[in-house]
Parts: sequence; C-alpha cells; structure tokens
Amino acid sequence: MPHRWFILFGLLVAATWGGPTAAQATSEAKGPAMWTLRTGNATVYFLGSFHILPPSITWRDDKRIGTALGEAQTVLFEVDLGEMDKPEMAAKIVSRASLPDGKKLHDVLTPETYGELQLAAGRFGMDMARLEPMQPWLAASGLLVGYMASKGADPGSGVDSTLTRDAKAAGKRVGGLETVDGQLDVLATLSKEDPDLMITDMIRFLDDSTGLLQQVLTAWRTGDADAMDRLIREDLDKHEGVYDRFLTRRNAAWVLKIDALIKNGGSYFVVVGAAHLVGDKSVIAMLRAKGYEVERY
Repeated sequence: MPHRWFILFGLLVAATWGGPTAAQATSEAKGPAMWTLRTGNATVYFLGSFHILPPSITWRDDKRIGTALGEAQTVLFEVDLGEMDKPEMAAKIVSRASLPDGKKLHDVLTPETYGELQLAAGRFGMDMARLEPMQPWLAASGLLVGYMASKGADPGSGVDSTLTRDAKAAGKRVGGLETVDGQLDVLATLSKEDPDLMITDMIRFLDDSTGLLQQVLTAWRTGDADAMDRLIREDLDKHEGVYDRFLTRRNAAWVLKIDALIKNGGSYFVVVGAAHLVGDKSVIAMLRAKGYEVERY
C-alpha cells in the first residue's frame, strides 16, 4: 500500500472503496500477492491483506489461499482479532483513543487542519461532535471508515476478518504477531508527534480527484508488488520517520518471531497488511537477508 501513514495503517483499518465491479475484478486480477518460504521442517505462506474491502471486490483465490489455509497449522495476523473482542481490551482502546484532560480536536490541530476536518466530516455525513474527543489517529480512521461506509464497504468483508472466521471454523490455531497495545503505542506516538499529519493525509487520500485509492486497489488486487512498492515510496522523503515507525521497526520485530517459528518447524499462514511485504525493508526482504529462500507463490 502506498506510503502515507494511513495506507500503511493497513494495519488497523487500511481500505479501498468500491472500484471495479466483481466481474471486472475477476477478469483482470491475478489476485493479491503471495509468497512461500520452505525449509526442511517448516513452511510459511505470506499474504498481503486489506483490512476493509467492499463486498463487490473478488479477492479469494481458492487455489493459492485455499491451499495455504488448508496446509497451515497456525494462521497469524498482525493482531489476534479475538483479542479486540474482550471487554477489558475494548475499554482500554476507548480510553487510549480519547484525548486526555478533556481536550478536543480543535485544541490539538491547527485551525487550517481543523477546518479541513470539518469539511470532510460534512461530506461523509459524520457528526463532528463525535470526532471531537478522539485522538487524531482515531479521527482519521473514522473519516476512512465513514468514507468506506458511504461506498458500501463492510469491515466484515475484509481479508483479515474473513480468514479469521475461516481459520477458526477449520480448527486452526489463530494468533497475532503483535498485541493491540503495541499497535496503539505506535498510533499514539504518531498522533503526539504530528497530530495534523494523520488528518491532512487522510483527507488527501480520500479525495476522489487524486485517483490514489484506485491505484492502491488495482496494485493490490492484481498482485503488482512493484507498483505497490512504488506507491509506498512516493512520499518517503516527506515522512521517513513515519515509515520507519509504522513499517520497518514492526517488520523487524515480526521477523524475529517468524524466524523462531521456522526454527521450531511446522506450517504457518501469515496474513499482514500488504505494505509490510513489499520493498527493501519488508518482512520478505528481511527474511531473505537472513538466508531464507522466499519465492512468489
């Protein structure tokens, strides 16, 4: 997914809108990019995901994804979605997603950014009063979800949600490469360092005139890893620090865990945001640097 933090945020809520019809997607798409890693006693499949998708988008490839899911003993996502269903975690997310000390967004954003947010919320039929107490990262994701909903997108039709249901129904072990707390730490840090960045970049991303959303969806659903990498890097000069926090550091931490699993042996299916699997600082590149042969599948 191209680099702007929110595309990387393919993480919690990265998404695309309706785009082509299901028939077009079926006829044009090669399917999302996948990779395989095989050793003497371990097999790992990798799939780049989108966490929210319109139900009209056809992405399920029974030959590749079905095989990976069938062979895997364990399916790993960025986080275990079941963790987010626990009442104590839901309460923690609400607490950490709210601005402290009774502050509102108009207290932490510049007047220019706040004005842009008001206009965007109006376009998507959102109530500013509900956005006001949110941390900037949650307000930005709220815009994204509001936009998606206006285009018919359904969080339940995203790759992660769908494969979590399928994995559990098949009796697979399901886990996460990191915790919800860990993701919240990253988002909180970014909101604190530059609260305007998340809002302004999200608004630009959701501007239909840029065509960025369509480019992202096309690269993902056709498995064009080179295009995905190029899109990610378009803004790197502006937001190198964001790239490092949101991708590189997390990728490195995940690779340590994946390396340990490979050494223990077994079969795994790793499903993470598509941005984490392309480029020279990706999970795939880091595993290759450790000497593993990772091939397109």
